[in-house]
Amino acid sequence: MQLNKHIFFTLFLLLSSCFVSIAQLNNTYLQDKIDISPSDSNRIGLSLNAFNYMRNTEYYSKIEVGRTLFGYQLNPSLYYQVNPYLKLQAGVFLRNDFGSENTYTSITSTFTLKAKKNNFSMLFGTLEGALSHRIIEPMFDISRVIENRLENGFQVKYTSQRTFFDSWINWEKYIERGSPYKEQLTTGGSLQFDLIEPNAKHKNWHIMLISQFLLSHRGGQIDEDTINQLYVKMNAAAGLRISKSFSNKFIKEVRLEPYYLLYKENSSSGMPFDNGNAMYLNAFVDTKYLGFMLSYWNSQNFIAPRGTAIFQSQSIDKSSYFTPNYKRELLFLRILYEKPFYNNLYMTARLEPFYDFASTSLDYSYSFYLSYKQNFNFGKAK
Repeated sequence: MQLNKHIFFTLFLLLSSCFVSIAQLNNTYLQDKIDISPSDSNRIGLSLNAFNYMRNTEYYSKIEVGRTLFGYQLNPSLYYQVNPYLKLQAGVFLRNDFGSENTYTSITSTFTLKAKKNNFSMLFGTLEGALSHRIIEPMFDISRVIENRLENGFQVKYTSQRTFFDSWINWEKYIERGSPYKEQLTTGGSLQFDLIEPNAKHKNWHIMLISQFLLSHRGGQIDEDTINQLYVKMNAAAGLRISKSFSNKFIKEVRLEPYYLLYKENSSSGMPFDNGNAMYLNAFVDTKYLGFMLSYWNSQNFIAPRGTAIFQSQSIDKSSYFTPNYKRELLFLRILYEKPFYNNLYMTARLEPFYDFASTSLDYSYSFYLSYKQNFNFGKAK
């Protein structure tokens, strides 16, 4: 579908003049968290997480051809909080994609040991993963909450009023001697630090430093895979978030959020380049009814193995195709609706058209998510 560029840029300028702001998508309702409360010591119960999704990408790009993800996830789990600092949680994860040949696309067990004291927490087993890492979309695909929600490994977190820190290793593919494939893992770190101390004078302002990295590894020494090459691919981002909130007004918040990204590969995978960079600028305003966001992406030689495919210089559908001169320049307009319906029930809806400067075309995606999260406390163990 071709775009009348005058119309699109007129809309861009109008929105920019009305809302001066630049922001990473808010995925709070799509994140996972295992709560530990000292008052729940020695208690047992049931945690229920139900997630319904419909994400449709109407893409006609050579980089990514559109598709539809439509279904639900169900993750019931039993928990036992051993003491004020330690919790054990075990359950089953079910994913059903509507129209698939199998009743369930995925059935797997989950288990987490989580220890928490003050602001520090440590998890072993099934992690607080996917969008809970708060990694920006070009480095970490939003669709992973649907297709790769479960992460297993080890995680350390620190969360306070001014700081968010998350470091983890996700072991994705285990090998034995003679395995026909290589081991795969991802390790990462995410840091957000607010420079402004919370006080009455500056309570509506935040200036946050953001630093993120991901290492994607494929390798091993005991496998018999002679086709796939070893690789270590690194992505890193540094950014700044400047935001101001407004009370009792039509405009609730505006944010400025620019990022600079790097890509580096240490391997013999045959890629035509082994390093690159990108600039990711965002503009966001949250109103009483809807959120509006503008995103500008400009990259050279950029690959992110865990990132959203449409941002990449290499095609996800045909690995031999790369963008002309390995450059990518996109402009997104996002219309967002997020609302808690009832206790523990949350809805998110998004419409996201974008303009590709190289092909002078307009594609779009839309998505709808409904999430229900609830803990049922059975009482104390005897």
